Amino acid sequence: MEALTQAFVSFGPWDWACVGVNLLAAFAGIFALKCWRNLPGREEPPTLSAGDAALGLVTAAVAFALVFGTVVTLAAQAFSTHFGLAQAHLFTAAFLGQVAASLAMAGAGCLAPRMLAWKAGIRHDGEAAPAGLTLPRLALVFLCLLTLGFAMALAWKGVHFTWEQLALRGLAGEAPPDLPQDIVDSVLKTDVASWRFGTIVLAVAIGAPVMEELAFRGLLYPSLRRFAETLSAGHARLIAVLVTGLAFSLAHQTPSATLPLLAFGAFMCLVRDRYGLLTCMAAHACFNAWNLFWLKLAPAASTL
Repeated sequence: MEALTQAFVSFGPWDWACVGVNLLAAFAGIFALKCWRNLPGREEPPTLSAGDAALGLVTAAVAFALVFGTVVTLAAQAFSTHFGLAQAHLFTAAFLGQVAASLAMAGAGCLAPRMLAWKAGIRHDGEAAPAGLTLPRLALVFLCLLTLGFAMALAWKGVHFTWEQLALRGLAGEAPPDLPQDIVDSVLKTDVASWRFGTIVLAVAIGAPVMEELAFRGLLYPSLRRFAETLSAGHARLIAVLVTGLAFSLAHQTPSATLPLLAFGAFMCLVRDRYGLLTCMAAHACFNAWNLFWLKLAPAASTL
């Protein structure tokens, strides 16, 4: 509580603006979630074969873990050899890895079109859901994500505080550190007017949304849903949504962001079903760009 009070004391005008704008957006997101819930639609059963589902799982794992990691390592080594490895080179290497992994998944999807789910899986009044990305859909999803993220961040603060109190009384193990994601420190230390910040924007606001949506919502989610049908046909979608959200959260390896990322990853599965994969990518990119913007403009408020 004392640390929180000290943080508020250090707030400047932009920090208070950040709090105000995000609170307004979160309240608007409550109505967006109500609109989302009341939207008409009929859920379509999965059309993947077991073979396509297995291929999707393998492709996602290989692209996300192997292709991305290998290209990042090779690019970083090349930059280190010729220029000396700097922070900007790390983000450039990360972006190259993201592009390579995305191309691998998109290429595999071209060879096996049913494996990579681009289109929506919800039908309206017996007709296929209108394809394509639109601004109203993007705004609706973005507001929903802000509200879910805000609610889950508050939930984590409550869990962490309770955990610490139990640990002080010897009733639980030590709570994990309540620290922001590693990238936050890099963003805060980089001048927004430098080309180095441009490499962060490429990796965070473009490369990561495309690669992660292809891997988690394009390949992993429909594949998990197909296999979950054999376990529980009535709860297959719920199982796939929760497992995909958990996998997305764990992939980021940030304990303090576990709950927000779980909610983000799970909700984006529903977005994929209703509006398709391109809307997922656009909403993910907007969400990351929004956070980058406030990190630079209001660092004290953004890192609470």
